[in-house]
Amino acid sequence: MHTSKFIALFALAAACAQGALAQSTTIFSADGTRLTAVIDLPAGDAKVPAVVLAPGQGYHMALPAMEATARALTEQGVAVFRFNWAYFTAEPKGQPSPGLAKELQDLQAVLATAKSHPRVLPQGLSVGGKSLGSVVAWRALAADKSLRGALMLTPVCSRVPKGDSAPKPEAKENYPGLELEQRPTLWISGDRDPLCAPSVLYGFAMANAQAARVAIVGGDHSYENRTLEPAPAEAALKRNLAAVSVLSASFISELSSLQR
Repeated sequence: MHTSKFIALFALAAACAQGALAQSTTIFSADGTRLTAVIDLPAGDAKVPAVVLAPGQGYHMALPAMEATARALTEQGVAVFRFNWAYFTAEPKGQPSPGLAKELQDLQAVLATAKSHPRVLPQGLSVGGKSLGSVVAWRALAADKSLRGALMLTPVCSRVPKGDSAPKPEAKENYPGLELEQRPTLWISGDRDPLCAPSVLYGFAMANAQAARVAIVGGDHSYENRTLEPAPAEAALKRNLAAVSVLSASFISELSSLQR
């Protein structure tokens, strides 16, 4: 199910068949380190809105949630910039930097690339991320007021401490200042995600009920249901990813049409 090379090749073939284009590229961070990236462009030559999607800690840009979301967005006329962290590009089993300072630098390099791309509409760029990527995306959003909003996939909003049964909220630490953020955000979590209890996420979002939206789909931190046998589990993953993709594409498309 997580055969990344096969998934990436299949996505490229599907995109090309529909007239869209998936371009592999290299982006250099401010300190010169190398990031691998894919730019998913809708068909045609017109300028389009765009979103930069940051990956999870080990959940790279070609895995199902990232690829399926990118495909749905390009079908809705949105360009997607996916990438892998510099540490992952150098060593897939590597670790993020202390305080995620290097990862913020990586994301900002990709945002700069997106802003300068000839197909991207001025003032039409949003940011997003999965898991660790959502934490870094939140920091990028706070630092760059030109971004239109944020798409947060499997946010890290709570944990269950060892020996406890109740989730301990972590959302305020990972996403500070939500109550003051006026730009729209969408938070999509799984109903059995051990890193984000739905009750905690709903309660956190209430701090900014006008701008923050929450959607709960099936699955865990990868939108999977590992309690099922292989065939039903794969079918459930496809359903969950389809829901995530539709919700994401609808949100970004709406966001890109809003007037500032």
